[in-house]
Amino acid sequence: MHAFTDLIDRLNAAEGPERAAIEAQIWAAFGVEQSVLVLDMSQFSLSVRRDGILPYLGHIRRMQTLVQPVVESHGGRVVKFVADNLFATFGEAEAAVKAAVAMNRAVAESRVGFGIAIGIDHGRFLLLPEGDVWGDAINVACKLGEDLARPGEILLTQAARAELPEGFPHAFEEQRVSVSGLEIVVHGLRA
Repeated sequence: MHAFTDLIDRLNAAEGPERAAIEAQIWAAFGVEQSVLVLDMSQFSLSVRRDGILPYLGHIRRMQTLVQPVVESHGGRVVKFVADNLFATFGEAEAAVKAAVAMNRAVAESRVGFGIAIGIDHGRFLLLPEGDVWGDAINVACKLGEDLARPGEILLTQAARAELPEGFPHAFEEQRVSVSGLEIVVHGLRA
């Protein structure tokens, strides 16, 4: 992490051509073009208010044990779990969508008493080896998974949908949405 924060500190102090060179160095060292999946558990606030935090922490841990093997079995990487969220990266959008479908199936079959909502984007972002991600694709996937998707729903951006191969075995419903001032087209899949 020190290499990254040192570069960001240098970027803050730089101007003109030096700033552009540092930005290029950051992207060369940490930039990737991949798919990102953000999962959010449903009804956190309501469940905690009704039942208290400890039962919900049990649900969070159960979600983690259900979805981590699914991410890994589809060639993805769990970047981090934060509260009731999962951030995972995949080399290809197809693997991310297949993992999302399998996650929804695992949660439904386990009858654990919670649902998950998932957002997927594909694009260029910063992936730090110490377990963090930064960039527009991350922000958009978060908005889709946390703010827009309903329990059991998978929302993809246009960029992620465009990465899927011809004949992909799932149908999508196109929607135009507005979230946090962003007007975007998303493709919804109900698993």
